[in-house]
Amino acid sequence: MAAQVTAMDRKEHSATHDGRFPISNKQQAMSALKLRGHNTTKSQRLSIIRRAAKFVPAMAAAALKADKAAGLV
Repeated sequence: MAAQVTAMDRKEHSATHDGRFPISNKQQAMSALKLRGHNTTKSQRLSIIRRAAKFVPAMAAAALKADKAAGLV
């Protein structure tokens, strides 16, 4: 199931500070990790992973390991 995102979530909880990838609960963190390839820079990808680690640490660790192995972070 897709995460429910409100305008307030985008404004207050954006992982990239531009209104994209809001992370304020577990479901949003999981969605952001799945969509992290839609960012624009390596630093934004790392920011998404770090913010998501608060809610889904195991999934974020696996994402970071995969991205480091692929040279994306």
